[in-house]
Amino acid sequence: MITHLTDFPDKLSPMLVKELRQGLRARSFTMLFLIFQLLLGFILLSASSSSSMDSAGSFASAVIFTMFGIAALFIQPMRGVTALSSEITGNTIEMMALTRLSASRIVFGKWIAIVSQTALILITIIPYLILRYFFGGMILLGELVFLSLIFLTSMALTAVMVGMSGTNAKLARILPVIGFIFMLQFIPGILFRGGFNNFMSYCTLSDWESRVGIFSYLCFITYLGWCALSHGTSVIAPAAENHSTLRRLIALGLTCVAVAVGFHPSVDAHVPLLIFAIILAPAVITALTEPSNLLPPIYTPFLKRGLPGRMATVFLLPGWPAGVFYSILLLAVSTAGFLATARPAISPSEMTEIAIYILAVVGGILLPALLAANFSKQESKRFTNFLVFLLASIILTIIPAIFANINNHESYLWFFIWNPPIFIAMESERSIDKSQLLTAVMIVDGIILSLLLITATIAFRGYREIIKEAGSGLAHSTPAP
Repeated sequence: MITHLTDFPDKLSPMLVKELRQGLRARSFTMLFLIFQLLLGFILLSASSSSSMDSAGSFASAVIFTMFGIAALFIQPMRGVTALSSEITGNTIEMMALTRLSASRIVFGKWIAIVSQTALILITIIPYLILRYFFGGMILLGELVFLSLIFLTSMALTAVMVGMSGTNAKLARILPVIGFIFMLQFIPGILFRGGFNNFMSYCTLSDWESRVGIFSYLCFITYLGWCALSHGTSVIAPAAENHSTLRRLIALGLTCVAVAVGFHPSVDAHVPLLIFAIILAPAVITALTEPSNLLPPIYTPFLKRGLPGRMATVFLLPGWPAGVFYSILLLAVSTAGFLATARPAISPSEMTEIAIYILAVVGGILLPALLAANFSKQESKRFTNFLVFLLASIILTIIPAIFANINNHESYLWFFIWNPPIFIAMESERSIDKSQLLTAVMIVDGIILSLLLITATIAFRGYREIIKEAGSGLAHSTPAP
C-alpha cells in the first residue's frame, strides 16, 4: 500500500528539482508540448491517407525529424538564454551559495532541467515512430541514430546557451541564436530535397567512414558543451575558486592528443588543422578574456609545489595575463604538430595559403584581446569588450572587401592590414603576391603579439603583493620542524 508519494526523489539536486518544477509548469513548455503533439498527429494522419505508402513513410520521417529538430535545436536551447542572468540580476546567486550549492551544481542543474524537458519531448515521439514503421521503407537504425544525434546536439546547444547566459553581454547571447537559425536551414534541405535515404544510410554506421565521422561529431559537441558549462560555472563562482587551471590542462591535453592523431597514416593531412581549430578557439578566447581578480587562496596551491608550481603559474594561473602565455603555448604546440604531420603531404603553395588563413584568424583573435586588455576598466566587462572589438574587426573586413571588389581596387586593402582578418579577403585576390602577403601577416601578428606580451608582463607585476601574501600565509600555516 502506497502511503506517500513525492514528485521527485530526495537524492536529486535541489537546483534540478527547482528548475524542473518551474520548467514543466511554464506556459512556454506546455504550449510547445501540446502544439508539437497536435501537429505531428495531424500530419501523420494526413500522410497515412497517401496513395504511395513508400513516399508517405519517407515524408512522415522527414516531418518528425524536422519538427523535433526545430523544438530541440532552437526552442529548447533558447529557454537557457536567461538561465544564469536571471539569478545574477535577481541577486539570488549568493542565497544559493548559502545552501551549500556549488557553482557547478547550479549550472548543471539548470542545464539538465532543460535537457530533461527535451528528453520528455523525445519520448513522446516513439508512438509516431511506431506508426511510421507500418508505412514501410523505414531504415530503423539510421533513423534512431539520427534522432539520437538531434537530441545530443540539443544537449550541447543548451549547454552553450546556459553557459553564455551568465555573461553580462547581450551580444554573447544573440550570436548563438543567429547560429541556431542558420543551422536549422540545413535540416529541411537534408530531409526533403532527395537526401533523406542517403543520410539515413550514412547514419546506419555501416562503414568505417560513417563511424569515424559521427564519433568525431560527438566528440566535438561534447567538448563544445563542456567548454560552455565550464565558462558559465567560472562566471558565477566566487573569486576564490579556480576553474581555469583544469580547463586549460584539458585543452592542452586534447591538443597533444590531436598531434598524435595527425601522425596516424590513415588521417588526412588537413584533419588535424580542423581539430586544432575546434580545440583552440574556445580555449584561447576564454583564456584571453578571463578577469584577473587574483586572490592569495588561488596562488597558494601553486606555491606549495615549489619551483614547478611557480613555473606553471605563468601558463595556468587564472586571469588573462597568464592566459596570454597559455595561448602562445597552445599555438606553438599545435603549429609544431601540424607542420610535422602535414609538411610531406601538402604542397608549398597550399601551405602558404593555409598559413595566411591561420595567421589572419589568429591575429583576428589577438587584436580584440589586446584592445580588451588595455581598454577594459572593469574586469567583468572584459569578455563583452572582446566581443565588441571582434565584431568591429569583422565589419572593418567585410566593408573594405566589398568596396575593393566593386571598384576593382585591390591595393586599397593594404590600408587595412593593421586588421588581420583583412588578409583573408586579400588572399583571394590574384593580383596580390602570396609571399608578400604571408610576410605582411607575419609582421602584423608579430607586432600585435609583442604588444600583448608586454601588456601581460606589466599585469603580472601587479600580482607581487598577492604572491607575497600567499607566501607569508603558507609560511605561517606550515608547522615548524
